[in-house]
Formats: sequence, C-alpha cells, structure tokens
Amino acid sequence: MAYDITLCGGGDCPLKHFCYRNTAEVLGRQNFFGSMPFDMATKKCDFFIKNDSYFQAIRDRAYFLWESGNRSEGRASEHWKEAERRFWDEIV
Repeated sequence: MAYDITLCGGGDCPLKHFCYRNTAEVLGRQNFFGSMPFDMATKKCDFFIKNDSYFQAIRDRAYFLWESGNRSEGRASEHWKEAERRFWDEIV
C-alpha cells in the first residue's frame, strides 16, 4: 500500500508517531525524503498524513472534553476541533 507515497524516517520530528509517512510498513523498494520535511521554525510539515494513532489521540481528548462538559449532546464537532487544537499545542 505504501508504494505510491514517499516515506519519512522521522528523525526529531514531533509528529512522527502520528504520521503515516513515518509509521507505514516499508514494502519492498520504497522512496524516502532526503531530509526531514518537518520545518522546526514554522512547526509545520506540508507532507503530514494522519494515521490511526493520530485519530485515537484526538478521539481520547474529545471524549475527555465531552465528559468534562457534563456530557452535553450535540457538540461533537466542537469537542473534536478543540481536541485537535489542544493536540497540536501539546505536540508542536
């Protein structure tokens, strides 16, 4: 499955555990970035692809927000966006 994308070795990237380019299984002959694409100055990676660990981390944070907000219904989208914001603030 990973044949058609360039993978990343991760290096010091703070997102490497949450990026498919770093966690994907290497299948046969595979291309890798020559250097880490994460830009430490801007704290961004234009090549980031969310993996299952990313979604689980956001899901856990969103659930915590739902519980701490008296389990209010109808705010799932709001909780998810806030969980993503907090995730990025913590990681990067």
